Amino acid sequence: MEGLAERDRCEMAADFAAIAHADDFMTTFRALGRKHFQDEPRGKAILCLEIWAEATRNATMGEITRTFEREVMGRLAALIEEAQGRGEIPCQVDAHGIAVIICTLGDGLFVRRAILPDFDAEEEVGRVLHLIGALLKGEASLGEANLQHERCDAEASS
Repeated sequence: MEGLAERDRCEMAADFAAIAHADDFMTTFRALGRKHFQDEPRGKAILCLEIWAEATRNATMGEITRTFEREVMGRLAALIEEAQGRGEIPCQVDAHGIAVIICTLGDGLFVRRAILPDFDAEEEVGRVLHLIGALLKGEASLGEANLQHERCDAEASS
């Protein structure tokens, strides 16, 4: 199991590098979302659930899984911030908050893909990507006080 988790981490690092070097953040992000949640075989989602279950019983796997989650969330937040720096994403968007939402929604897609043989990946992944796109454009709110406005106001006045 540890080897499988490491393989997934290497694959995710390569995918994040593709986003970092892309000319269009959202187009590349959508393509990677479809790759992981729609194009990959259902068996990979089932394996992911097995790894998560093992992480609840095995301290080593638990630590590997938690480290992987922290890395994914941190890297997503950093990629969003980089896209904000290029002007692709509004500076008011809470990069960390959206990274958490992306991970939460992604985990849910893996679960649904694994347990539902008739999972409609095209429809469900499309809806999730639409929601994430709206969050990244600032068209939807995380529903909490957004401290990012202060940062944008400070940047605008400097």
